[in-house]
Order: sequence, then C-alpha cells, then structure tokens
Amino acid sequence: MSTIEILHRNACTQGRDTYIDPATGYQVLTSEALLRQGRCCGNSCRHCPYGRFNVPGNTGSDLPMEKPVVLNWLPKLDALDVLFWSGGKDSFLTLMHLLEQGRNVILLTSFGAYTNRVSIQDIHIKDIAKQAELFKVPLCLVPLYPNSDYKQAIEVGLSQIRSSTGLPIARLVFGDLHLQDIRQWRVDTWQGYEVSTPLFGVPYEELLQKLWAHLKTLNLSITLSTEVRLGDATLPVGTPYDQALVEKFDQAGIDRMLENGEGHTLVSSKSR
Repeated sequence: MSTIEILHRNACTQGRDTYIDPATGYQVLTSEALLRQGRCCGNSCRHCPYGRFNVPGNTGSDLPMEKPVVLNWLPKLDALDVLFWSGGKDSFLTLMHLLEQGRNVILLTSFGAYTNRVSIQDIHIKDIAKQAELFKVPLCLVPLYPNSDYKQAIEVGLSQIRSSTGLPIARLVFGDLHLQDIRQWRVDTWQGYEVSTPLFGVPYEELLQKLWAHLKTLNLSITLSTEVRLGDATLPVGTPYDQALVEKFDQAGIDRMLENGEGHTLVSSKSR
C-alpha cells in the first residue's frame, strides 16, 4: 500500500474529509467527502468515487468506479420504487407514469466499469447523470466488471440505495412493454422483491401519444443511441426518433417501439 493510500485510508477511518499531500502540502478530499457531494464535479479529483465520469475526455478507463454510488438524493419519507433505467424512451415513459402517480422514485443504471457506458444502449453514464438532474430524481450507478455476477452487483447497488436513503424498497420497476419471457425472467430473478412493469401490454398507440405529449411539454428529443437497419439502409446514431421515423418502421415491418432489440434510444433536453 502506497503512502497516499495509507493517508487516504486513515483519513476515512478517522472521519476526516481531507488529508495533507506530503509532496505538495495541499489538502486532498477523501472519497467519503466526495460521496457526500452527490455528483462528480469534473475536476479529476484523486479519490473520485464516481469514476471521474464528468471529467472532459474521460472514456472510463482512467479511474473505474469501484462500487455503486447514489447521486442527487434529497431526504424523503416514502418507500422507494427503484426504476431500472437505460436512458431511452421506455424508461422515460415508465418514469413519467410513476411520477404522475406520486411515487418516490430512484433510478438504477448498471454500466461497464471500464467504459462508463450502458452496454446494450451504448449510452455514457455522463448522459445518464444529466437525465437524472433534468428530471430531478436520484440515481444509483452500479459498475459491472468483466465476469462479475449481474444479480450480485445489482444487489450491492440496492443495498447502497437502502444505506444512502435510509428507506425500504417498495418495488423494482421495469419498462417492459410486451415481451413476456423477459418479464418472467425479471420476476424469477428478483423473487425477494415486488416486481412492477406498469406499461406492460399498454397499446403502442396510447404509449406513443403520451410520448409525443411529454416531449413537447418538457422540451425533449429522442434520438437513436445505436444504429438501426431499415431495409437496405442503416440509420446512424443520432437519428431523431419521431413520428416520421415510426411511420417508416411501420412500413418496413419493424416494431415501432424497437422492443425486439432492433435498436435503442436516448432521451435528451433540446436545450443541452
């Protein structure tokens, strides 16, 4: 263990927010002090517990996040709905539904520890954190290391949520729309929790009407976060997911909500 590691460990053990760097004489913030800030400040702090994901140009390999962290938490009293958040339209629609019901929501996003990206959706956790700030909801980021056990990693994240908030978890919520096998897998995997899929089976036309209305009200846009094959063409990342594109999907026989894995989306503020 290096001198720096010893100084940092001792400061954390003694409950101090800083220690003195022996080479420069400067005060250095501990990881525990930075955790209480609730966000990555982007200043490339030595002991950043957030993996320095807000540092410009950081692709994720600089300082991997070691364990789950909770961002943007404000004290509340109600038991929590933990919404598994991918950053796309299905998650967004589910969040809007929960907020309209007055539920106490915290988002949970798992991501590649060495890439800082949500693997299937290919969305950087910097964008996930921006979404959480935009919608004014807390977020738990859960790093996944190669060959790690997914369920165990998520359980650590759920434990961190309970520890950080002091609240019980009421439900695990997912944005599944019609794939019964995936829904059943979630129920089987999380038998110790109540699993909710509030939009499951809702007609697409109703979901899309709500989606367009939310986008207009909140000044948001949706774009593809992965490429999508459309006939002989390939729609690139960044292509707007809008009513015109949905019509093209219908004509090509593609699931209009991309529920079968044809592609994925990113919800963003138009003013970003």
